[in-house]
Amino acid sequence: MQNQSSQIFRLGTLLIDAVLLVALFAMMGWWRFDDLRISNPEYYNYYLQLLVLTVVSWYAAGRWAGMFTYTSGLEQRNVTANLFRGALVQFAILAIIVVGLKGYYYSRFFLASYFISLYALALIYRLIFVQFLRNQMAHGRWQRGFVVSGANLTSQALIELSALRPDLGWRYEGAPESAHADNVQDLICAHTAGSQAYEQALEQAQHNGWRFRYLPEMGAQYAGEMHLESLEGIPLFSQRSEPLANWANSLLKRILDLVLSVFFLLTVASWLVPLCSLLLVFSGAGKPWFIQEREGQEGQSFYVLKLRTMNEKGASNYLQRWLRKSGLDELPQLINVLFGQMSMVGPRPHTAGDGVQYASKAASYKIRHWAKPGLTGLAQVRGLRGGESAQSDELLEARIRADVYYVEHWSIFLDLRILLETAIRTLFAPSSLHTHQ
Repeated sequence: MQNQSSQIFRLGTLLIDAVLLVALFAMMGWWRFDDLRISNPEYYNYYLQLLVLTVVSWYAAGRWAGMFTYTSGLEQRNVTANLFRGALVQFAILAIIVVGLKGYYYSRFFLASYFISLYALALIYRLIFVQFLRNQMAHGRWQRGFVVSGANLTSQALIELSALRPDLGWRYEGAPESAHADNVQDLICAHTAGSQAYEQALEQAQHNGWRFRYLPEMGAQYAGEMHLESLEGIPLFSQRSEPLANWANSLLKRILDLVLSVFFLLTVASWLVPLCSLLLVFSGAGKPWFIQEREGQEGQSFYVLKLRTMNEKGASNYLQRWLRKSGLDELPQLINVLFGQMSMVGPRPHTAGDGVQYASKAASYKIRHWAKPGLTGLAQVRGLRGGESAQSDELLEARIRADVYYVEHWSIFLDLRILLETAIRTLFAPSSLHTHQ
């Protein structure tokens, strides 16, 4: 997308948000209180202060979360995630201020109605906005023209991608020597950094007023994303994204884990685990519990508590098979979630012996150690769970791919979706947790 177009849409978003913030506040206030200036002038001043705080916190949190930025390749899921992060930060700011001011005079009904409507409308019009922009770029409007100096496999992949996906906003104009300068905004350099050809391409970009971008050779098989970091000015590239390395994402996930683990421990595990334990004893299964060492985040060992679903000879009775099939044998691990050793959602933890075996078959196996292990995970809702997924190299590879995808694409919405799907499958179709999809 052209820089000028980006600025126009960014400015449009800032203005629409301002109208939404003020107009919605006035409408909700009139609906809830009629004319507050007449009925209660003191409360009217308090609500004016709240409006100012809401506007300031919205733009401060939105700037931090990228709520007003439009770039090439922007997708609706990115817009949703940015708005969600900004809303959480704004909510935290306002909660601290309102509690600090002891704002008992604010109507909870008003606050709930106003902020739910604000976030919903802001999200809906942004999604429409992004779809409109992508449609325009798909038809050749607001695209960035680029030329490529040099050639490698990665630059060829970029050229093919721009032809296949015009909605990303990039248009290939050919080699620098043959392209019309007025149609070009960027020069992509595919030469080795520091070489003479690299320096010539840099000079050519400066001479024509083009933006210079460097594209390193990543090989024919590369299909990931490079992420740039800087260590005292020295560039460091990482191959994989890691959303949970961000402290805000990690904190958000930990809060969700604490809330859900306490909730399920009190409402479900407090009676269901003792009941299952008694049934196991009466069914002749012997000791109903056992503790096992597993590998956690960064490969660190920890101990999990499980309901016993197999005896020393590897045999199971009907109750044990049902517990294993439904996944209820893992319910005691809510304690591990509470103590921070596990998460509600993540790659399932393996024993050290299984880890060595799986790592020898799947090169990316240990990427799953970047996240805390979970009670359930993306692989599990795809039917890839337990020893069943290790019965063939293909199934094991599919399971590891699902785990790595989760690590690289984590979002709070992905966690909630996996939890909801796990609950639905466990309650209504436990056999679907074992279908190899």
